[in-house]
Formats: sequence, C-alpha cells, structure tokens
Amino acid sequence: MFTKQMGKLADVLIKNEIAKGQNKDVIVFGLSTGIELAFNIITTVVLGIMFGLVLESLIFLGSFSFIRTYAGGYHCEKAINCYIMSSAIVVLVLFVVKFTPRDYILILSIVLLVVSVPILLKIAPIEASNKPLDKDEFSYFRKKTILHLCIEAILILGLFVLSLYKFAFLICLGLGISGGLIFMQRICCKKSLCS
Repeated sequence: MFTKQMGKLADVLIKNEIAKGQNKDVIVFGLSTGIELAFNIITTVVLGIMFGLVLESLIFLGSFSFIRTYAGGYHCEKAINCYIMSSAIVVLVLFVVKFTPRDYILILSIVLLVVSVPILLKIAPIEASNKPLDKDEFSYFRKKTILHLCIEAILILGLFVLSLYKFAFLICLGLGISGGLIFMQRICCKKSLCS
C-alpha cells in the first residue's frame, strides 16, 4: 500500500514535470527512503521526549547511523519490521543510558569498544541479500567504515577527556549495536537464511 501511494505521487511529479526525465522507480525509492527516515527521526525524538533524553536520543541516532551507513549489518525485509526494530533499539539505548550508574559508564564503554571495534574492522562492510556489493563498492565502503570508525573514536576520546561520559557512552552503544548487527548478518548469511 505504501509503495502504491509513492507510485501515485511519483506519477504526479512526473506528469507535472517536477521530476523531469527521472525514472519512476528511482523517484519511488527516494520518496520511500525519505519518508522512512523522517518517521525514524520523529520517533526517535518522541522516544527521547518520553525518556527525558532528547539530546541523547539524537546523539545516539547520529552516531549509529554514521557508522551503519557504510558498515552495513542485519536488514529486515519489510520496512515496518525495520521501523519496529529501530524503535526498539532506541528504547533499549535510552533505557540503558537513563539507568546505568555513572560509575559503570567508563567500564561499559571500554567493553563495548573492545568487542565492537574488532568486529567492525574484521567484518565490515557486510552486504545484505537485498544490497550486494561489488568489488569497488566493497573497497569504498570499507574505507568509509574505517574513516567513520576513526572519527567516532576521536569523538569518544574527546568526550571522555571533557568528562562528558554519557555522550561518549552513547557513541560506544552505537558502535556496539552496529557491531552486533554486522555479526547477526554474518551468521544469517552463513546459515543461508538471507539468500
């Protein structure tokens, strides 16, 4: 149904020459992706408001998206499942951040980094069944993943130096969850469940 509506909107855009010379499938994909992204951002902000952690929710979403864009990881087949899983991850992260005692943040951050960074360096990028990578894409995504990982590592270090432990912890959680999703995708593909 959602795709049908985007198809109708694409037809209107093409008919009114707003999207001159564009392929309808490309327009539908762009509209669908934009709407899904908007829903995820709005949901993240609403969940942040509910937990009293709006800034934290946005920092997590930014850091998680920053690494996941190129590293890849587990992908749901249906958009609604992706939305539910993404929302559940945000709820989990906000719950963890809200209720983790400050004294444990440093050690948990280190554990997350020790576990996730090797996974990201060894496995990423990982393709999904609906998003295979050719040799050039793999090389490009690998370089971007390593660059983004370095940027996030510098941010984490800077935040710890500035005693902004909670914000550093959020970035570590983003890396940890990204590493976990990459590991899940690797297992899924090895068991041929993602073919």
